[in-house]
Amino acid sequence: MEKDELVQDGLREMEEVLKRAEVGRIALADGSVPYVVPLNFIYDKGKIAFHCSLEGKKLDLIAKNPNCCFVVDEFMGKVSYHYAAKCHLDYDSVLAFGKARIERDEPERIRLLQLFGEKHDERYRKPIADGGLEIGQNKPIDGCCCVVIDIEQMTGRRERTEDGKRQKTMWRHKF
Repeated sequence: MEKDELVQDGLREMEEVLKRAEVGRIALADGSVPYVVPLNFIYDKGKIAFHCSLEGKKLDLIAKNPNCCFVVDEFMGKVSYHYAAKCHLDYDSVLAFGKARIERDEPERIRLLQLFGEKHDERYRKPIADGGLEIGQNKPIDGCCCVVIDIEQMTGRRERTEDGKRQKTMWRHKF
């Protein structure tokens, strides 16, 4: 097997993966038991943000221990052969480690929720004059919690099969 290529600062590549991904998973600790939840999210300037209800297990666990890991992965193509077996799938993945917190600053909450809307609904990308929507325009956001993960470090990996050989690139970035 070829040597893995390690890119000391693959921030740009990992940000591209985070911006493309539709769903990520937050891993929290419930004492000594792991708790993983899939969710929609946005990545913005070294932070991951998502929204949820004002109460629930995620928020209870974050209040007890804000340390978390957030993972996204994206599979490319179909299962391919390597080592004479059909078992490899090309992919990109990113793991972000940091601390989760509830965003309390109202203007920042609105900004993050607007970015979330723009990522997941084209109506938020249009000007209001053209039928576009703006967070807080028609409905208050009081019933919506915005959680931010302040990323401390990220690692990532890209695997591709070219000419029957598996190529791995690994990334790392500290904030």
